[in-house]
Amino acid sequence: MTARQNLNELLAVLEEIRSKEFPDVPKEMVEKIALSQYDNQDDRNKARTGTMQVIAEYVNKIG
Repeated sequence: MTARQNLNELLAVLEEIRSKEFPDVPKEMVEKIALSQYDNQDDRNKARTGTMQVIAEYVNKIG
């Protein structure tokens, strides 16, 4: 199984959970966070920063 297949499966599972348990959380936000974590898995600080940016954008948009 390729890394991309693993990522696609992870995104599918996250979407299933999000839609059932957290429908108010935007799908795009969950995807952006997962991609930030995936793309920066070798640099935890960069992954954390990317995740915080996604959350900040969402909070600013709704606020």
